[in-house]
Amino acid sequence: MEKQKAVLYARVSSEEQKNGGFSIPAQIDLLRTYAKNKNIDIAEEFTEAESARESGRPVFNKMLRYINKHKDINCILVEKTDRLYRNFADPIKVFDLGIDIHYVKEGNILNKDSNSNDLFVHDINIAVSKRFINNLSEETQKGVRKKVKEGYFNAKPPYGYKKTDKNNSAIDEQTSKFVKRAFEIYAQGNISLKNTRQQLYNEGYIYKTNYPKISTGQLEDMLKNECYLGFVRHKGKLYQGKHEPIIRNRLFERVQLAFNKDNKPKTQKKHEFLYSGLLKCGECGRAITCEKKRKSLIYYHCTGNYGKCSNKKNYIKQEIIDKQIAEGLQNIVIKDNLADYLNKILEESYKDLNVMTKEKHDYIKREISQIKTRQDKLLGLYMDGELEKDLWTEKNNEYTKKRIELENKLGNSKNSDEEFLNRGRKIIELSKRTYSLYLKQNDEEKRKMLKILFSNINLTGEKLSYEYNRPFSFFAETNKNKKWYP
Repeated sequence: MEKQKAVLYARVSSEEQKNGGFSIPAQIDLLRTYAKNKNIDIAEEFTEAESARESGRPVFNKMLRYINKHKDINCILVEKTDRLYRNFADPIKVFDLGIDIHYVKEGNILNKDSNSNDLFVHDINIAVSKRFINNLSEETQKGVRKKVKEGYFNAKPPYGYKKTDKNNSAIDEQTSKFVKRAFEIYAQGNISLKNTRQQLYNEGYIYKTNYPKISTGQLEDMLKNECYLGFVRHKGKLYQGKHEPIIRNRLFERVQLAFNKDNKPKTQKKHEFLYSGLLKCGECGRAITCEKKRKSLIYYHCTGNYGKCSNKKNYIKQEIIDKQIAEGLQNIVIKDNLADYLNKILEESYKDLNVMTKEKHDYIKREISQIKTRQDKLLGLYMDGELEKDLWTEKNNEYTKKRIELENKLGNSKNSDEEFLNRGRKIIELSKRTYSLYLKQNDEEKRKMLKILFSNINLTGEKLSYEYNRPFSFFAETNKNKKWYP
């Protein structure tokens, strides 16, 4: 019997597990023992400590390239299904290699020619793994939401603060001076971000020892961050923080007005090339850049800023990418009968939403009324001399900010039902004519469409891979089915 030649693949789902040393060594020992017992030669070992929720893992891709290059490799050894992949794109890549996959702990050996029953069980294992990681992500997000609602920073505290224990943060005496002075300079209203950055440096305010000048992008983010008022922002919502503010409301408002001035320098850069900033390297994850050669020919290649990347040497013509994008667009074009059916469902959802919105309006109005009552009580205490001016100002500003947010939310939600219906109709209409509409747009409009339709666009060699954003991912799945039942 001809001796088999294999690659070994072991993975843990976090760097912490790798450093803990309890998973990868155990997998390797198991797979080496299995190979010895089965008289299999291990040509190369690949280990990875990274979440597999998204395809495009560097070591996984490196293994696939190795197998493609070495034609004598005829099998992959892995502990179990969820070690090799946890998404639906990776199995296709592996089975296309045309070799055996040994799932040692599960006692299975599969390839693309395996019987339908074995492949069905295999697909179930993948689905279970996918559900596990989705559930894990959901539980993590619950913990994050609880933490920010209690007023704590979810991650490392922003520049100007320092962590005092697991949750609490305090003002950093040194870096907070930089933050406050940055606000004071920009609040003048007649100075650009670039000049603010330079003035900070000239006055002796050093951002970091190894990075003395703050970048304009970081400076803009800093000057728009409500955390310095004592708030915590999470997914577009503000929560009252436990940390002490570095600046007062009035200074923050002056800075925001300075951003809105007509003479504010325009920093937005227009993209010269169609796919500029949209593509990433499927091998190393770095950005794909582009350049024009030979007059009108445009080429794309990996920047390869960190480490060695073979894609850096590959210059891909834009026409090759254009063709694959066109195929992706055509995959989500839906037929008229399906569009009509979706519009009917949308109308039914719209009716249900009207009922829910009224309940939401009533709740917001009660909240606004309660805030106004609290503000009246605060004013009474201040007028009677029972409350210091600074404390009254701080609490009144806090209530005012919350009231304005609720009033804006109320105004926005009044139109949300109709917006929901109109937007749904536009999405359905767009999916009927996606490809034809795309062809009629200029490059800037095409870029906007691609951002709406696609995510995680990777380029490996000349092959483009991507994911569809919802709801277009559902249209793509629908079009894969040749036959639909009532």
